[in-house]
Amino acid sequence: MVDRPKPDRQVRGAKLRALVLDATIARIEEVGIDSVRIADIAEAAGVHETSLYRRWKTLSRLLVDALVSRTAAEIPIPDTGSVESDLETFTADLARFAQTRAGTAMIRSTVVSDTDPEVEAARREFWLQRLSAAEEIIKRGITRGEVAADTDAQLVVLTLGGLVHLYVSHIGDPIPADLPQRVVRLVLPGITQKWSA
Repeated sequence: MVDRPKPDRQVRGAKLRALVLDATIARIEEVGIDSVRIADIAEAAGVHETSLYRRWKTLSRLLVDALVSRTAAEIPIPDTGSVESDLETFTADLARFAQTRAGTAMIRSTVVSDTDPEVEAARREFWLQRLSAAEEIIKRGITRGEVAADTDAQLVVLTLGGLVHLYVSHIGDPIPADLPQRVVRLVLPGITQKWSA
């Protein structure tokens, strides 16, 4: 059995956030997002449930914070000065993370349908935040003149990320090392030139 901190100590600020987010991710990895509960997170983090409710208010907000924080750390949004390089780096980082224990658990647990509206809201908010962050790659490409101004940034990110997620959630095979480069080369012509009507 794992020794857990006793919940009678006062933990606040950044230390509380770090303990709780780590415990949340650990619970997602252990039981899936559908089975994560505030009481279990509080126990694992060694803090009172009231501390979690005071800071995050709802399970949904806590799940989103934990998921966004972990993926932001593991899959930073690159800014190399080239849309091709940024997209390849982003897709490669996503593929690398997706094949870790944490990445696989997070992808699989955010794909499963749930009847709990709070968990479903957390999933939706997580994906909207991650899509929005990754869309910056395309927006910077438009600003630099590398990408057509009418490019649908969300569609590009969904295409690249969706392929990685499909490998993890449905195909189950290892992601080919050259997949990021191949898929970006497939997508790039559609966003860097205007299609004639």
